[in-house]
Amino acid sequence: MRSERSNPDARNYGLKSRDMTRAGLNALKEGMRSFASIATIHDRWSVFSSWIKTEQGIKDMRDIEKAHLVAYAAHLNDRFERGEISPSTAQNYLSAVNRVMEIARGDRQVRVAPVAEGGLPKRSGIASSDRSVSEAAHQAAIGAVSERLGALLEVQRNFGLRFEESAKLDATRALKQAEKEGVVAIKDGTKGGRQRMVPITSNAQITALQRAAAIQDGRSMIPGNQTYREFRQEAYREIGRQPVNFHGERHHYAQERYRVLMGADSPIRAGVAHGRAHHEYLSKELGISVAQAKTLDQEIRAEIARELGHGRIDVTNSYLG
Repeated sequence: MRSERSNPDARNYGLKSRDMTRAGLNALKEGMRSFASIATIHDRWSVFSSWIKTEQGIKDMRDIEKAHLVAYAAHLNDRFERGEISPSTAQNYLSAVNRVMEIARGDRQVRVAPVAEGGLPKRSGIASSDRSVSEAAHQAAIGAVSERLGALLEVQRNFGLRFEESAKLDATRALKQAEKEGVVAIKDGTKGGRQRMVPITSNAQITALQRAAAIQDGRSMIPGNQTYREFRQEAYREIGRQPVNFHGERHHYAQERYRVLMGADSPIRAGVAHGRAHHEYLSKELGISVAQAKTLDQEIRAEIARELGHGRIDVTNSYLG
C-alpha cells in the first residue's frame, strides 16, 4: 500500500496532506472500497486525531506509537465510565484508529486490541474475563519499570486510582492523613473535580504511600522538572513495554474490595454469571437467602462505585462481572 505513494516516508506517511485528520481519510480511501465504511471510520479517526493533538501534542502520524493508543484506550474507558459512550462505541473508536494506522504504515505494529490490551469493556458492559493485574504480573512489572512508575502502580493497586489521580497525588499529605484519619482524600486529577474518600483497610496501603512519599520531589508524584503531559507520555511509553496496564490495577482494587466487603468473590472471580447465578452463589457461600444476597450485592457495588469515583453502580459490571 505505501509503495504507491510518491514519498511514504514524508509527513503523515506521504498521504497527501499535512493535516492528520485529512491524511487519515486519504489512507482509508487508499485501503478500503466501501464509501459508507470510509465515512464512519473517518469520523471516529477525527475524534482520535483531535484528542492526540490536544492531549499529546502530536500532529504527524509518524510520531504515533502504541503507547499513545494505550493512553487513548484509557481515555475511552473514562468516557465509558462517565456514561458518555457505550462499550461498543469505545471499542469502535479504538478499532478505527487501528485500521487507519494499519493502512498508513503498511503493517500492524501500532495497534491495540480493544479488550485484551486496551482494557475496554466488553460490548455488553459486563466483564466475562478477569482483567485485573495478577500479583505475579504486578510484581514482575514493579521489578521492570522505573522506581517512580513502580510507586504509582502500587498506589493505583491499593487505592483504585486512575493514572492521572496517582500522578497528581500528594503522597506526603496522603500518608499523614491516612495515619491520622484512616482515610485518604482523592481530589487532584479526579473526573469533574469530585473529591472522594478511600478508606485505609490494610498495611499495604500505608506501605504504598510511604514508598511514594519517599520518591516525591514536589507537590505530587510528577517529577519537579516535568509537566503532567510530559510525565504522562513517558509513563505510558514505559508501561507499553509491559504486559500490564494501569486500568488493570484499578480492576484488582475493585475485586479485592468486593471480596473483603462481601466475604465472597465477585462473579468474575467466582467464575459464575452476572445476576441470578451469582446471587445463588452468594446465598450458598454466606448462608443467606437469594433475596438478601441480591440486596447485599447492590449495596457493596454502590460502595465500590463511590470508592472508584463513580455515581453509577452499573460501572462495577465491567470490573466485577
